[in-house]
Amino acid sequence: MKLMLLASAPFINTFATIDLKKVTMKIKDGTTTPNEVEIKIGEGNFSWTERVERDYELDRGTLDTVRNGDETPMEVRFDFKWEFIKAKDADSVPTIEEALKKIGKAASWTTTSSDACEPYSVDLELLNAPACTGEQNETITFPDFRYEELAHDLRNASISCNGRCNATVPTIVRSTAS
Repeated sequence: MKLMLLASAPFINTFATIDLKKVTMKIKDGTTTPNEVEIKIGEGNFSWTERVERDYELDRGTLDTVRNGDETPMEVRFDFKWEFIKAKDADSVPTIEEALKKIGKAASWTTTSSDACEPYSVDLELLNAPACTGEQNETITFPDFRYEELAHDLRNASISCNGRCNATVPTIVRSTAS
């Protein structure tokens, strides 16, 4: 963690970067006791974008009022190399691609969407567990994720995925590190 002190400021700015080598990603289905595949991330990146539509209304040509517009789905992108993949049942460990597409060893998985008529979706869960004592663990959940682009790079042994969630923001829960 980097700490920056500003002499003239009455507060302290802190800047922390997340080391993806300490992050585990889970892809979960929608059953009561979720099927899941756990991916230990090596190198790479995971990012998301939240958008809020704003409608600016004019009064005789002058800005007057701002209202919230339509909701916009959160966009998620990840591209990384992984160190290992595991599941609850060692004999049925699906690949990342199988879990995202509901094929192969994940063919029996259930969508996370409450509407069975919608396309198949999964929850993505990131667990950041810093090694430092006193720092908090952070679990970030991206609900109802559907991939829209899935790219593979065999030369770099990596996977890249873009998609959207049927949600506007992730759920973030912090807990004391043990």
